[in-house]
Amino acid sequence: MAEIYKLIHPVKYFNDYLTREVRPDGRKFNEQRNIKLNVKSLKCVEASAVVKCGNTTVVCGIHLKLAAPKPEEPDRGFLVTNVEVPALCSHKYKPGPPSDSAQVTNFLVSDIIANSKCINLKDLCIVPEKLTWVIHCDVVCLDNDGSLVDACIMGIMASFKTLELPKVLYDIETGHIEVDDAARTPLQVHGLPIASSFAIYKLGDRNILLTDPSSYEEDMCGGVGENFIVSSNKDLLSGTHKYGGNKLDTEELERALTIAKERAYCLENVIETCITNSEPTNNE
Repeated sequence: MAEIYKLIHPVKYFNDYLTREVRPDGRKFNEQRNIKLNVKSLKCVEASAVVKCGNTTVVCGIHLKLAAPKPEEPDRGFLVTNVEVPALCSHKYKPGPPSDSAQVTNFLVSDIIANSKCINLKDLCIVPEKLTWVIHCDVVCLDNDGSLVDACIMGIMASFKTLELPKVLYDIETGHIEVDDAARTPLQVHGLPIASSFAIYKLGDRNILLTDPSSYEEDMCGGVGENFIVSSNKDLLSGTHKYGGNKLDTEELERALTIAKERAYCLENVIETCITNSEPTNNE
């Protein structure tokens, strides 16, 4: 009966829940969904992670390549991120070229990673002007049930934390390259960027901030995905992204930043705990 009511009167159905200070899935306004994380899941890549936030599920895999640096940046490597949002993950997407929404998601993920300065591209340089590492981060969404950017960032960072770079020997005179897979060095990751998404819904004369919105909540709040994304790196604000939805006043913005800071602590703990548990013990 509730599903029929939701279909016939979607706005009233949504408002009835919010007026009672609860969301349709039973969560409080500032409550996030359960998170599951698994690292080193794929054996065909250098590092990987599977993230599940509620029903939103993404898989991240990292490939390494060697290339010559740019002439204008001879001592810097490359970091390339790509997010694929296929039609199988949601009814919002159709087969064929990436939709506008998928391209925006890809841009946001790349922008958050770059602005966070979590990877110093100079650390990827092997021989200035000659050889450098190229890190390809490929993220595939299996199920998009909202807050997709958050899950993508979490998957990428968990993969970075477990990535090890092989030792590379380069002969300047002959140009010969030798890769020693047995000798590996962990990638230097500066901080741990976290993205926190919010949906903004206007109920009467007030705005309601919904933390970690589901796909249904995103649709009800404007239909363009998360309305407001806060990205931070170890207590430092690295960026905010606002598109669609209602305007936020100063008090509401401060509340969103506070919630994002608390949520960042929680997600950092999840990532660190998962990586620690995945490491072999001395008895193994």
